[in-house]
Amino acid sequence: MARYILLGHLTRDLYPGYFLYGGAVLYGGLLARRLGFETWIITASAEKDLKHIFPELRFYNFKARKTTIFENIETPSGRLQKVYAKAPAIPLEKVPDSLRKAEIIQVAPVLDEVDPASLALLETKFLVSNPQGWFREVLPSGEVRPKRPDINIWPYFKALVISEEDVKACPDILPLLCEKADNLVVTMGKAGARLYSKNEEFFLEAPLVSKIVDTTGAGDILATAFFAMLYATGKPKVALEFAMCLAAISVTRRGLASVPTLTEISRCLEKP
Repeated sequence: MARYILLGHLTRDLYPGYFLYGGAVLYGGLLARRLGFETWIITASAEKDLKHIFPELRFYNFKARKTTIFENIETPSGRLQKVYAKAPAIPLEKVPDSLRKAEIIQVAPVLDEVDPASLALLETKFLVSNPQGWFREVLPSGEVRPKRPDINIWPYFKALVISEEDVKACPDILPLLCEKADNLVVTMGKAGARLYSKNEEFFLEAPLVSKIVDTTGAGDILATAFFAMLYATGKPKVALEFAMCLAAISVTRRGLASVPTLTEISRCLEKP
């Protein structure tokens, strides 16, 4: 069984009167496990019982005083994010050597908690990332604001998945991102996604969804699905079609319940 490692903060996402666990590592990790990978999440949080809450996943959790806490607020001009607590950065140099190597390693920061320069400590031929957390900064008010990351310190990736929202503060960065990866996907919500691969550009329309319940986590599910299928087939367009099929399913539910089931995964695999 191939090993799939995800790096980043798991989160508590606030809703009126309750919270749900989230974070790209959980959305992606649960999907990777359902796709048949031995799945590890390397994170930092104050959570104490992760192996019982998520028995299908394996964790290396750096104990912290706080778990990262987000609130996602939908507004007419787009999603507003607020941060109420932030776990510390993940010290990759303290991760055991045995957990620094895998067939696939996905870097999935939510708030700049993974140092790009430290990724040289990892051993994999398939390094991928949905680097949304490197495009964010938190104001004193707790509001999340876009920022331009220093991509000069990034390593080279097999694939990157970002959203239009991630790069809205620096749209001129797209050509530079293309130089940092074999494959770049830019998601555009219900409009679809663009794929940049081997000096070619492709546009894929998003599947129609009758009722959208919650888009939180959809981009994370798309990213992991794309990476996993790209690893399996080596075909970027096939991988993106599969990923967009699963992402369309995910927006019909809320929280981690939005991660597609085995039946839904099979249905997307069977699509021509």
